[in-house]
This record gives sequence, C-alpha cells and structure tokens, in this order.
Amino acid sequence: MAQAAEKEEARTTYRIEYLKLKPGTQQRWIELGEKYFGPATKEAGLDQPKIVWLTTGRWDIMMMFKMPRGMAMLDSHNSPEQTAFRKAMVKVAGSEEAAKKIYDEDQAMTADSMVVYGHTHP
Repeated sequence: MAQAAEKEEARTTYRIEYLKLKPGTQQRWIELGEKYFGPATKEAGLDQPKIVWLTTGRWDIMMMFKMPRGMAMLDSHNSPEQTAFRKAMVKVAGSEEAAKKIYDEDQAMTADSMVVYGHTHP
C-alpha cells in the first residue's frame, strides 16, 4: 500500500560566505559594496545579501546571499542570476575593464574566505 507523499516544507536556500579581510581594508571593502556591488545587485534584480559583522571567531564578515532557485543555481557556471549580475556590474562600473579592476581589488583585500550552503524553513 503506497503512502501519500507529505507536502515538502518550503525553504529558502542561501550561499553563505565568510570573509577575513586584510588589515586596513575594511573601509575600502565597505566603499566597494556601497558604490558597486550593492547597486549592481539591485540592477540585476537580486536581493541584497545580509551582511553580519562578526565579533568573535576567525572571520570578520558573514554574508548571506539568497538563492532564488535554490541549489539549481549551481547547475551552471553561467546561471541567469550570475549572468545578470556580471552585466549589471559592467554597467555600474562603466566598462568591463573597470568591473575587472573592482573584482581584482575586492579579491586582493581578502585574506581568507569560506563558502557554505544552507537553508531555512518558514
């Protein structure tokens, strides 16, 4: 006798990134977020990440990025969301070269990082 499948509880999936910034780069990291990354995220139609400034442990920052299509967003190197963000970053930065410089500067400020994936239930 087959048992009726229970309705799966809705969930929200997040890409969670932990960052350790190099000394003296915190203010510039904030500036890049306010001037470029935040506006590009909005332009791409994506939710702004939740940013948590950590006061204990090895990490300085935890960012939680909502994944609107859940783990299916990992099925491609060129997901629609990532493609939209890259296009928006070029627009916000003014050119592909300027966007690359911003990405490079952001990466140069990072001493260490870690990414995990998780979800919440309502």
